[in-house]
Amino acid sequence: MIPTGMFVNREFEQNFLNEKYNSNRAELIIVYGKRRVGKTRLLQEFVRDKKCLYLMADVSENVLDSFSRVISKKYGFVRFGNWDDFFEFLYSIARERVVVVIDEFQYLYKVNKAFPTILQRWWETLKDSKIMLILCGSIISTIYKISLGYGSALYGRKTAELELKPLKFAEIKNFLPRYSSKELVEAYAVLGGVPRYLEEFDDSVDIASNIKNKILNRTSFLYNEPMNLLFEEFKDYSRYFGILNAIAEGATTFNEISTKSKVPQNKLSKYLMTLERIGIVKRMYPVTEKKAKRTLYRLSDNFYRFWFRYVHPNRSYLEIGEADPVLEEIKSDFNTFVSLAFEDIVIETLSKEYKAGKWWFKDVEIDVVGIKRGEVVFFEVKWKDLNYKEALKILEKLEKKGEKVKTDGLRKYGIVARNIKEKEKLEGYLVYDLDDLTKGLS
Repeated sequence: MIPTGMFVNREFEQNFLNEKYNSNRAELIIVYGKRRVGKTRLLQEFVRDKKCLYLMADVSENVLDSFSRVISKKYGFVRFGNWDDFFEFLYSIARERVVVVIDEFQYLYKVNKAFPTILQRWWETLKDSKIMLILCGSIISTIYKISLGYGSALYGRKTAELELKPLKFAEIKNFLPRYSSKELVEAYAVLGGVPRYLEEFDDSVDIASNIKNKILNRTSFLYNEPMNLLFEEFKDYSRYFGILNAIAEGATTFNEISTKSKVPQNKLSKYLMTLERIGIVKRMYPVTEKKAKRTLYRLSDNFYRFWFRYVHPNRSYLEIGEADPVLEEIKSDFNTFVSLAFEDIVIETLSKEYKAGKWWFKDVEIDVVGIKRGEVVFFEVKWKDLNYKEALKILEKLEKKGEKVKTDGLRKYGIVARNIKEKEKLEGYLVYDLDDLTKGLS
């Protein structure tokens, strides 16, 4: 039985899959993304009204027996002695349009390293059928090796690939409909846009209660989640863990990360590239630059940021059930923590019209800069309540910093804060508070 859960949006992904289905030619599609992001739920919705075989792979040596049992319920008794038997059967049923989904297909490679080569060979036959074969997987480092990377067995065979990414901030309200705009920002700062994590929070209680009960409780699903996923994703778990911990503790440059994590510089690039690929680390450079000369690294996954900042350093308390001191630490620092996610939300919103991102040079930093033809906008972002005098001082400092940015176009300056009293007095500036942001900046 396919597990069910809340299904939100994914309009682009559904349209993509339906377009491939309607091509009425053989399709070999790789669907991938980090765990808990909703791949299975998406595919469940997609195949709901279609002729389909949904097969869940595992690491057992007798996985073909499992496939046989599932298929026998639809097509009568079948038994596969080897993979050639399996693919021959698929070819026999693909005279008409049929969707075959193999979920967690990377496990087949773990059990049998020849699986990609066997599929590669059989695709020469299957490509003349009407099959839509979807290979769905979560362990991205393995998936890249066997199907996405140049030179991999399926690189030239797949007809399309789809990376399922976490939901954007604007899409999470359906999971927590009773939360205010402020609480939604705070929940997003803690959990990011991963549907399975959002399902854990209870919007009948406040954020602090959810953090204590759903994350700091050592029996909870989320307590060990990042560690468990790293164990599953990587053989060399310790080095990746050290790199993530270094970034969480404030190392942002290549040299700083190498020094703090004890990973030699000649090996660090490979690890950072892998962490970028699986969506945990983000490489950043000033939005005005076309080439990455001034590069910084940060954790792009909000839940990893939260876990490495508050859970991992305090496990000695949490393991003996002492969650209250940790919760108090979180409360005292929480606004600072949320502020970075709030900047990301502003960038996400502004990106609908501009090329948007951060800007920095030496000791000068601007939270958000948006660029489009003939116009540049500069924003300071504050996760706090301000009166208009405080906001005006921030804007005047922003104008001085903006002079250091070498770019053409009409310049506009603005501020986004949680709340700004008498914001109408800030004439000539772009001024938004949280209510404006949730409606969408324009």
